[in-house]
Amino acid sequence: MDSAGKGRSYMEQRETEQRNGTNGIEMERILVWHGYHSPVPVGEGSFSQVYRVTDSSGGFRACRVSDVTEQWQRECENWQEIRHPLFPGYVEHWTEGGKGYLIMEFWDGMDLRKMLKRRGRLTPGHAAWIADQIAEGIQYLHERQHPFLYRDLKPENIRIRVNGRVGILDLGCLWNREEKWSGAGNYSYSAPEQFRQGEIPGEESDVYAMGKLLEVMLGAKNGKHNRQEKWLRRISWMATHTERQRRIPDMKTFRRLLSVMNASGRVRRQVFKESDFYYIRKLYCP
Repeated sequence: MDSAGKGRSYMEQRETEQRNGTNGIEMERILVWHGYHSPVPVGEGSFSQVYRVTDSSGGFRACRVSDVTEQWQRECENWQEIRHPLFPGYVEHWTEGGKGYLIMEFWDGMDLRKMLKRRGRLTPGHAAWIADQIAEGIQYLHERQHPFLYRDLKPENIRIRVNGRVGILDLGCLWNREEKWSGAGNYSYSAPEQFRQGEIPGEESDVYAMGKLLEVMLGAKNGKHNRQEKWLRRISWMATHTERQRRIPDMKTFRRLLSVMNASGRVRRQVFKESDFYYIRKLYCP
């Protein structure tokens, strides 16, 4: 490396140290010991800080640094189970210095919240395309041999990658029926039953959040809407019905309704007939 390159590396290191303080220096030491370096803050969750780090081959990885808790350990175990292109791939995790380090595949891009802030409302076609990818990932969780509920769908947990593809981040609220129930989610997007004592959510609870995401992607209602947007707003309304038994019951049905956005009225009516979701309940509760 030439002197200019060494100078830049030294300055970058000093800037990182000044930004992160003593704890940051200790974190860098731990990362280097495990084969990673050059942490750059890229975001934060409710209980963690997220960094982009460089591995020994020069590639980027995501590193989540959290307090070591039972929830953190469970999330690491969940990441090891999830194998789907809509979720970042698990690499490794460890604990040191009272902190937990979780290394994941790194996806360059921005979250859905930032994209909507920059662009405003999306076109119906773009909104439907993003919604279908998110729903595919959640459907995968629901249909596993040991199914999970996601419970925390919100724009901040949706990554819009530089290649245009969508990804789902953060498994901190993942839940299956084998675990003791505890309320979780966010009040802006999660279904109301997730916060009611003694009420157990089901697949239709994640559908509710999908409907809310679709609604925010379409933006506020203003004036006349074209045929596509009217259909998507109808799907959003059916997904977010307050009565659970009248809500779209699962992601498969949600995606089927999305798929006929451009279809004729006859095809749409046939999909309704096949779904019959007003009378078919697929709930975890009796």
